Amino acid sequence: MGREHAAPGPKGPGAGTESEDAGASPRTPDVHADAGLPPIPSPTFADTSHAAGALGTGLEVLFTTSERALQWAWRVLQLARGVVDAGPRGDAFIRESRACVVDFLDHIPPHVRRGVEEVLVFCNLWQAVGARLRRRGSFAAGDDHAWRQLSEDVELLQRAAQARLGTAAALEQGLLKDLGRLRALALSSGATANEVTVGMEVFTRCIAELMAVASAVRRAWEAAAGELAESAAWLRAGDPAFSEWLAEHLVDSEPAWERTQKIARWLRDVGAFAGQP
Repeated sequence: MGREHAAPGPKGPGAGTESEDAGASPRTPDVHADAGLPPIPSPTFADTSHAAGALGTGLEVLFTTSERALQWAWRVLQLARGVVDAGPRGDAFIRESRACVVDFLDHIPPHVRRGVEEVLVFCNLWQAVGARLRRRGSFAAGDDHAWRQLSEDVELLQRAAQARLGTAAALEQGLLKDLGRLRALALSSGATANEVTVGMEVFTRCIAELMAVASAVRRAWEAAAGELAESAAWLRAGDPAFSEWLAEHLVDSEPAWERTQKIARWLRDVGAFAGQP
């Protein structure tokens, strides 16, 4: 794959269905009975003054956490295959473990990458609105055209944020389903302790962390969509002073969205470098 990245991002095999000759990830973690996870950044974001800050930080943590889960997914597949090769048998736990991991590989990493791309597109849209407002300048009293344009821009941003909220909620629900399945599988293993059960335990903790971060990202989109919906409602009231204030607020928010745009672009590029589709 070339050189190693110190930065977060996919560095293992691409997400997809399992194949019989699938090798281990280039970086496969060792499995021990006391296997633990190093801490990841808290989803309590540093910049909570604006949704852009929460989304930028949350997106980076989401990507980093999904990369960790991806490494353990490939490690579990390697371990499960080793057990089967050592003594082929119809082990229900091994079969279900492999099925859980393959389901994760098929759905979650692509969904995270889609989330990165959607944040990038939304940031581009916000910047386009800001550029139009800067060109227009101040809102003169009685300028109905300027008011209509601002209303259309805010409603466009609100619809875009609402659509992305739906995507984030779908990711959260998918992870919740995976987590329930993994916890049920853990109960079925009983007192068995081997490399596969330990690997699945760590993989389950990865999914729990990933779901917590996905929930935080969903809340950030919820906040953005709610703020824009409230602004659209005030604009419909036709208050010229509010229109002027909102136009300035949207322009002032541009730097925050620009920072988030840079994070999203960087994460996308890291994924592309690692050969992720």
